[in-house]
Amino acid sequence: MVTLSIFTAVALTVIGALRWSGKVHPHRVALFARRQELAVTPATEPIVHDYLRITRMVRSAGLVAGLAFTTLGFNSYLFLASTPLDAFTGWFLGVIGAELVLARRHGSGPGATTDRLPALLSPPASWFLYAGVTLGGMILLLGAVDLALGGPRPGQLWLGFGGLVPVCALLLVRSLRRRPIPVASAEVVAAVLATRSRSTHVLATGGAVFALDILWPDSFPPPSGSLPADLLLSAAAIAALIVGTHPWAITVTAPAPTPP
Repeated sequence: MVTLSIFTAVALTVIGALRWSGKVHPHRVALFARRQELAVTPATEPIVHDYLRITRMVRSAGLVAGLAFTTLGFNSYLFLASTPLDAFTGWFLGVIGAELVLARRHGSGPGATTDRLPALLSPPASWFLYAGVTLGGMILLLGAVDLALGGPRPGQLWLGFGGLVPVCALLLVRSLRRRPIPVASAEVVAAVLATRSRSTHVLATGGAVFALDILWPDSFPPPSGSLPADLLLSAAAIAALIVGTHPWAITVTAPAPTPP
């Protein structure tokens, strides 16, 4: 039964990834460009299209995986008990996975730097980023205390994993901010920075909600904590959505070639 459930979850995840791996509708490209205050040109359209296609594919796979793990009753199995995977956390793990794929695809090649790298994150998004890391630290601390006082229990390893995810989001944000800017025309540089800015905002805001999603129910289990958790998570999710999708103008300066 366990094997069948795992196979079903994996199969649904693969189907979800394939379903959303196709061509991105021009309307989605235009919507992204409008939010990022970016002009869609023959040079920028392929960059935005490729970014949206990969992120949509991997994030959708994570979302489907989260739904599958939730609905197939994996929590009844000892080695998967208290798995921090639901619709949202699965989607956010897909966010991280998409950034790892993009980093692997674009992590090498000629690059350039500027005297001062542009700010990819808005101030409110930065607050979310460090709030997520703080909550992740609290998760790890509570898990360590629980382990010291009560010994190992089902889900302890997954709780630690949930605490480390916001740290991973922070490292990815730093990587996106420090990654060399390609030597290209100003419009291409603007498109690259727009995709990076969108990724940093999603990582920053989503990481905080992810950590809260793990921390609150584990610290205040239902039924006493179910209603406050729902209200708090809903408010945090709405605030993260507003901050994460709000336009953030990036000042692009002409890059100076990296010395040989």
